[in-house]
Amino acid sequence: DTSACQPHRMASEMQKEVQDLRDLLNARSAELTESQKAFCTDFTLRRYLVARSGKLEKAFDMLMSTLEWRKSFDVDNITGAAVAENGKTGKTHVAGTDKTGRPVVFMRPARETTKNDHDGNLKHLVYQLELAVSCMDEPNGIGKMAVVLDCKDFSAFNAPPMKTSRATLNILQDHYPERLGKFLIVDAPWYFHAFYNAIYPFVDKVTAEKVTFITGKDPAARRAALDAFIPPSRLPTGIYGELEESAFFSAASFFTPEGEQRLRDDAAEQRRGATN
Repeated sequence: DTSACQPHRMASEMQKEVQDLRDLLNARSAELTESQKAFCTDFTLRRYLVARSGKLEKAFDMLMSTLEWRKSFDVDNITGAAVAENGKTGKTHVAGTDKTGRPVVFMRPARETTKNDHDGNLKHLVYQLELAVSCMDEPNGIGKMAVVLDCKDFSAFNAPPMKTSRATLNILQDHYPERLGKFLIVDAPWYFHAFYNAIYPFVDKVTAEKVTFITGKDPAARRAALDAFIPPSRLPTGIYGELEESAFFSAASFFTPEGEQRLRDDAAEQRRGATN
């Protein structure tokens, strides 16, 4: 098949714009790998159009940039085994869904042990983002993720270098557009705000509007604030939930094909439970 993308079922809105973008891609089909073509679902094309306010040429340029980045970063071949060393503490990982059915990525910087491994940390991040995407259900309207940033014990010692923070933002904003549904920041100490203010100028307005700080005068208040988004049964005790930490994340099983499939099954099961 020489077409750049195959149509996938999606909502009827923007179908003409999606087709116009597909036509531009099809004109460059000979330059694209099969993996790049497979990436270009209708859902993907619509996300890039939305990210560029429906401007066809800008959406096309953004998408082509992502296709080149995915190829050079070798995104499709990043395995759990390749990033397990960077992720063994559970500092960043996918677990369950929020109340809307979106997969959740948990970030816990206090568990950082490879702070200066810039490339390794970015590869681990992309692995987790791709895993979160694989836990979505775009035909049924689940095409975004939630992120929980647990700032407990956050300090200058475990804060990521500005270089890594900016690269993380660039990856999220440039290559995962319209993927962020909510960004919850839990237990942010006063000095975290200095870090947040430093990175804020590089955060686009749409992303910034999705940030919510979880605050409260006591643990019960913070638990209630979180419960508006994620039930306690899906949160670890360290983030005001009910799950023991050992049950919430286990590196031994997480970074395996079986562990990845279990995450996808859990996400689907939680969504089914929410609709029953």
